[in-house]
Amino acid sequence: MSIDPVPVDGFVTTEGETVRHLVGLRCWCIANKEGQPEPGCPNCHGEGFTYEDEKEIVGLVTSISGNRKLLETGLFYPGDCIFSPLTGDTVSEHDKVIFTWPLPYGEGDALKRGNDDDDMLYYEAVSNIFLRDEDKVIYTENIDFRFVGKRIEWTWTGKPAEGKKPATGIRYTVKYRAYIEWIAFIPPVTRVSHGEDIGSKVFLRQRHIP
Repeated sequence: MSIDPVPVDGFVTTEGETVRHLVGLRCWCIANKEGQPEPGCPNCHGEGFTYEDEKEIVGLVTSISGNRKLLETGLFYPGDCIFSPLTGDTVSEHDKVIFTWPLPYGEGDALKRGNDDDDMLYYEAVSNIFLRDEDKVIYTENIDFRFVGKRIEWTWTGKPAEGKKPATGIRYTVKYRAYIEWIAFIPPVTRVSHGEDIGSKVFLRQRHIP
């Protein structure tokens, strides 16, 4: 008995979530005799991969935490996810998927205050959970700092007069809610029924977890 992909796609459309998908590509900077990314590469910034052609797709998102068989393989962590896109969408190994709902970002970012008005964050921030510097000074969002995409701004037009900021060179840690980025870390499982594509299973790992 074959499985009809039409009702499968209908279920994914109804019950799935909209995410942002980017195609993961090896950067041209690894085409050297060492075969390693170049630290100063302006294209990938030393990561060895670039992410292109961003678009929104729909798919089912399921945590593998309750899947004992997958955990017992040793390839998966409790925080990993399974993403099942529509049959017409291709998500391949090392592609990036960005959730469109904010989640707490693990342990947060440890940063060092620079000379500019802002510092770079790892993820696109949505709201603050806690920020404290090495002198144990606590800072408040939208008074002392604000989030703008993947940046934390310490100086902006209209900042409250009572707002403060760390001095240049001071280290601080910020934990925040963000649009978490995920990487397809192993080849997706293709599902075919009597020659018909019924969608793949893509295994996702949070980008900050190696």
